[in-house]
Amino acid sequence: MPETDNIYFQDNKMFDFEAEVCAVFKNVTQQQKRNILILNRSCFYPTSGGQQNDIGTLKFMDVEYNVVNCVKVGKCVLHILDKELEHSDEELQGKPVQGKVDAARRQQLQAHHTGTHIMFAACRRVLGPHIW
Repeated sequence: MPETDNIYFQDNKMFDFEAEVCAVFKNVTQQQKRNILILNRSCFYPTSGGQQNDIGTLKFMDVEYNVVNCVKVGKCVLHILDKELEHSDEELQGKPVQGKVDAARRQQLQAHHTGTHIMFAACRRVLGPHIW
């Protein structure tokens, strides 16, 4: 699999983007439902570094799907959808996708994550180097 271009690192205020479908996978935790999508590029931040994942929507082939989870596996971001994909893998391969990240959730998660770092730094300064 080619590496997902994580465009949220280039612009963390970009919430709308276009991409192409690279692969579709069956979800082994949901009775083999075909609801995992890998894109060539993505604005969706996967759970990482103590910060929860983004959610939002992906629209392609006139169908909109909710992205309910994002996970980074190796160099790829897996977009886990709320429902099974309606088209075959062959029909989806290379197709354009319009993505939209839930901006309010992203901003809240970023603020919480930054606030946590500030609190840890203050606690470390007051209580000592054993605080992480």
